[in-house]
Amino acid sequence: MADEMSRADPQRGRHAAVKHVSHPDIDSDTREEFLALYTDASANIRFAKAQQWHTLIYFSALCVGVVAVGVWLRWGDVSLIKFLFYLVWLFSLATVGTILMLQSWQGSEAKKQAFMRAHFGEMTRTALAQKSRFTSDVHRYIMLGFMLLYVEMATFAVARMLWPHF
Repeated sequence: MADEMSRADPQRGRHAAVKHVSHPDIDSDTREEFLALYTDASANIRFAKAQQWHTLIYFSALCVGVVAVGVWLRWGDVSLIKFLFYLVWLFSLATVGTILMLQSWQGSEAKKQAFMRAHFGEMTRTALAQKSRFTSDVHRYIMLGFMLLYVEMATFAVARMLWPHF
């Protein structure tokens, strides 16, 4: 009966083949510190992700505002149109830089978590390993690419609307 259960459990054989680097046991105080740092790193990653999206929203609002001002003034004030043109490009570069810095921060926090994860217990490491790090990175960088593409396409669209009017 027990032999049938062990054969029926596909996880049993898989765990035997996986080799983990063994780390010396850490004391409970250090474990608590790691857990607090890990939780803090998770909060930092969520905050940085939210800030990326907020930055994108603020840039979108700027673009809509610039076009609205241009339409409201019937594209008549050439010096204002030039100022808005350069303003959009300046904020486009600032937005791209901010999004990239926030992405870098997320990567640093993830590396910190990976270091701490190695010192957690076997069951915790197994549970955390259920999410593929490679797949997560691919998804994160695809989203980063879409964010940057959006910023640049919005910049070109607004610049194209402003260009004929100066």
